[in-house]
Parts: sequence; C-alpha cells; structure tokens
Amino acid sequence: MIQARHIIAAVGQFPQDDPVLTRAVEIARAHRARLTVAHVIDSLTGFDSASTELMRIQQQMRIEAYGRVEAAVAEQAAGVDTIDIRIETGSPFLRLIDLIDEGNADLVVMRAHQRDSVADKIIGSTTDRVIRASNSPVLVVKRPATRAYQRVVVATATADDSDALVPFAAALLPQAGLYLIHVVQIPPQLEAAMLHAGVGQSVAAHRQALVRKAKAELNAASKRLDPRPIRGMARVLAGDPATSLVRATWSPKVGLIVLGPGGTGRIRRALLGSVTQRVLNNAACDVLICRTLDGTGPGDSPDQGPSIDVASEK
Repeated sequence: MIQARHIIAAVGQFPQDDPVLTRAVEIARAHRARLTVAHVIDSLTGFDSASTELMRIQQQMRIEAYGRVEAAVAEQAAGVDTIDIRIETGSPFLRLIDLIDEGNADLVVMRAHQRDSVADKIIGSTTDRVIRASNSPVLVVKRPATRAYQRVVVATATADDSDALVPFAAALLPQAGLYLIHVVQIPPQLEAAMLHAGVGQSVAAHRQALVRKAKAELNAASKRLDPRPIRGMARVLAGDPATSLVRATWSPKVGLIVLGPGGTGRIRRALLGSVTQRVLNNAACDVLICRTLDGTGPGDSPDQGPSIDVASEK
C-alpha cells in the first residue's frame, strides 16, 4: 500500500485557515509525509513591473506573510518531520497549480471560499479552479477541525469509482470508519417516458436491477479493503444523488465525504459534474474530491480485507 508522501496546505489568513493547517498536519503526521504550507500573494496592480517601489512592497508583504505562516506552523505542526513554507507572488490559482505539479502532491488541502465577487461567481473561486485543474485529490475544509475524522462517507457512482475511491479513502484515513453510499437514479426523462408509455412496472423493475448491481459493486469494493479497526457500512439509496449525499453529511458524526469529480472525458477536465458541485456547495462536512481515479496514490493495490455489510434503501 502506497502512503501519501507530499501534502500541500494552501493557506491565506489566520485564524480562518487554522482548520486547513490542522487537517494537513493530521494527515501528514499519520503518513510521515512532507508538508508544504503555501501562501500566494496576489499580484499588485497600478505599478510598473520593474518599479523599485513595487519590489519593496512585495518584499515586505512576503516577509510579513512568512512570519504569520511560520507562527501558525510552529503552533500546530508538531510531529511533522519535514515542513516547507512557500510564499509565492502572482495569480493564486496559477501559482498553486504550479506548486502542485512541481511537487507531485498526493493531496492538496484548501478552505472552502465564499463566492463574493462577480468574477468568482462566473469562473469560480480559487478553490473551485484548483479542483477543476489539478490531478491531485483536493480536500476542501468547510468546518472547524475539532477532532480527527471518525466517520467518512465514500460516494460511488460506478464500479470504477468503487475500485479507486474506496481503497484511497481507506489508506488515507486508516483510523476512520467508512460509510459507502451508492445512489441509484433512473434518469428523469427516461422515467417520465416509461411512465407516459404506461410501463410503470418496468420502471420499478429497472430500479431494482440497478440496486442489485450497485450492491454487488459495493460488496466487491469492500472485500478489497485492508483490515480496519472500525467496521464500516455500505448502503444503496434510490433518489436524487446530490440530495441524498448532502443529507448523508447532516449527521454530526460524519466529518468528511469523498467523491469523484463527475463528468467524463473533456467535460471532466473542464468542470465538475453537477452532483459533485452541488455536494461541494451544500455538504455539512468537509469534502474530498479525487480527480485522478486510476488507483494511484495512497491505497494503490490494497490487500484483501473483510467485507462490509450492504443494506438497501429505496
């Protein structure tokens, strides 16, 4: 089983980003991974690029930012063997992508930013854009980190998701209980057409067939897990996927939901699937989005483990 070797925590302001650093440190410590704490100072406008005044201001901003990050690291990062602090200048989105690619990051940890500006609402916040552009999994921290993750929901939509997401989550968070959910939905247009044609019984039969297939996929995925200290559960639900997954995060015991980016092919590279975007926006817990679903990274080639009980719910 491959462990996470390099984690990047993207921070802006403290104490707002204390939970980001806490989660990054927590995972880096567990995996004995290298931790890079990155802060990007947005480019200043209204100056000549060669202006000595601009260079003086930027240097002062870098010194002050380094001091703030260094103080936060000193307070929170005990137990992490290797820590790098990177203070960059430029577009936050572009510089973070450069750092992720340059460092071959196994995980990126960021805060969920509010979309306050018109530009953010059109093209998305820095966090949204990093998720769309990065091949590394991105952990979006949405609430205070008061304790380690104890229950983690893993949302699977296909057998490929099960093969990649479940072992990845199991390896990244070995002390957490996994709660596997597969939401089955007949496309609304297809269901409406079948009902209009007077084949309502076929709708029910088709839904049951989808449930049986999903249960088989979850059971197969659970058998590939490593032995874990906390026994997990799996459930197949029928209904709107985004609504069902968001509801699953309402429990105070759920600290994290893990899911893929949704979409396929070029669409997957350009934007998040509608279900993933809705869960990211509305989940009551942190969200881990794994864009690379090829089995690489933490959890690659896991050993055989115990099966997880599978229940169904309409």
